[in-house]
Amino acid sequence: MFGERHGRGYRGLASGLLSVGVIVAILATTLDIDLPSTGRAAVPAASSARCGPATAATISSVDDSVAQRIYVGELSGAELGVDIAHVTGSAELLNALDHGDQRAVYAAVHALVYTPRWHIVRLRVIQYGRVLADVGGPDIIAPISGTLRFKGRTVGSFVMSVQDDLGYVKLVSRFIGVPIDLYRAGSFVMGTLKPPPASLANRESLTIGHSEYQTAVLNTTAFPAGTLKVALFVPTPASTLPPSSCASVRQAAWSNVAHHIAARFTPLSSRYNSFRDLLQWISGGWVFVRSGSARLAGAGPARIPRQGTVKYRGRTWAVVSWEAIPPARIFFLAPTVPGS
Repeated sequence: MFGERHGRGYRGLASGLLSVGVIVAILATTLDIDLPSTGRAAVPAASSARCGPATAATISSVDDSVAQRIYVGELSGAELGVDIAHVTGSAELLNALDHGDQRAVYAAVHALVYTPRWHIVRLRVIQYGRVLADVGGPDIIAPISGTLRFKGRTVGSFVMSVQDDLGYVKLVSRFIGVPIDLYRAGSFVMGTLKPPPASLANRESLTIGHSEYQTAVLNTTAFPAGTLKVALFVPTPASTLPPSSCASVRQAAWSNVAHHIAARFTPLSSRYNSFRDLLQWISGGWVFVRSGSARLAGAGPARIPRQGTVKYRGRTWAVVSWEAIPPARIFFLAPTVPGS
């Protein structure tokens, strides 16, 4: 049952912002692949010289931004609106609430959660302060609340979600490549860093085993309420690496994210548009694929340098590029400011 929920909740990441083709590609290439907790590529930047002690925090700001965008994606979008409409428009549920029939309420809620191709992973229905039905997985993130009305009258309320904790952990792991743990009320829930730290603080330096990390802690919402802390563990760059500016460190961190996402599409050559859609959504940047003068995905500016920066649509972007499948080159215009 949980595996089924994970599969359906996983698709909630797009919430209508991405095409079905993108989600199918992600599901086909990631659901049965487990990356190691140390699967992050080495960032070619040192913790000395120009960026100095801000290196780890600079990398962390990129990872934090991606994790936030994944979470926000579970709380908005056209697909989520469709799922909410399934709940608020259920004649079976509304009639059961109007008649005060708890068994019928439960049956209606169960049907909503388990309808094939819908993405509701948990649904709770309340009437007069009393929970009449609560169906779905045990560890759920990003709940949405709403009112249930029948013939112009309020007959109850609901709390629902389209993503479970495991789905969120796997999305972050596969799109960023850093260990992640979830905590609720100070207790470890699940994650990929073993053993999990007993306590957490944002921007804290930790040594786990033989590895050093800096934490990035996000506050999200658990189901049905309360804080679920998301802890990212960003590996501390080796001090022996060449010195680099913070702009170069940030650019390398975005390159790491882009390469992790590109690895989700096999073969990439037939999925450039899906890859572009996903990376643009998850980063807030722009993606173009070109082979000589041929534009394989996206339009963009007439000329893009292979590295450095470029101005596009009134902003300056950091350019990350590589020949994924020669001679085709991917150009990723990444944000130059954290969270932008």
